[in-house]
Amino acid sequence: MMQEAAHRLLGHGSILREETSERELYDWCQNRTQMIEEWALLLGLKIVWQREERLIIALPEATQLLRRLRLDETLVILALWYDYDVEVRDHGAHDVSFSVRDFNERLASKFNQVRLPSETRMRDILRLLDRHNLVRLSGAENMAEATIRVLPTIRFVIPFSDLDEWTRQAERFESTDTPSTEEEAPDEP
Repeated sequence: MMQEAAHRLLGHGSILREETSERELYDWCQNRTQMIEEWALLLGLKIVWQREERLIIALPEATQLLRRLRLDETLVILALWYDYDVEVRDHGAHDVSFSVRDFNERLASKFNQVRLPSETRMRDILRLLDRHNLVRLSGAENMAEATIRVLPTIRFVIPFSDLDEWTRQAERFESTDTPSTEEEAPDEP
């Protein structure tokens, strides 16, 4: 079980009890918090226990473990974080879902100076986020009609204390000479 927990936390960044295939593993980890935390400490990870949401998240503390996001990935994550936060804080939502078409419209309204990812690139980004337990993408055969369900783990990718901080970060991308969305964003974690 420890090996499975290690693989899940290293490969996907989290363990979600809501996932049927992860329930037993989540419960096993909950009964061995000290062992999990000691293991993580050796690797330069911090374990965050979100018991109310039934999540276990592994956050890199060593800079060598951080993934350098491309600009388009960062913008998509920023927009997803914002939409998730608004739905949870303002509307009390527990499940935040919308179509890719709706998300693209929201993304365009948030970053009107930036070239949006192509359909193929958006599919790649959303699949990457799905692999890392940040969203669940379903019905991707027709990308515009596919559904994005944003998971609570999105808050830990680029953490913000509030919407004002989010706005400052978003303005940073709007005010710069915007590179192609395929290029890496400067100074991104």
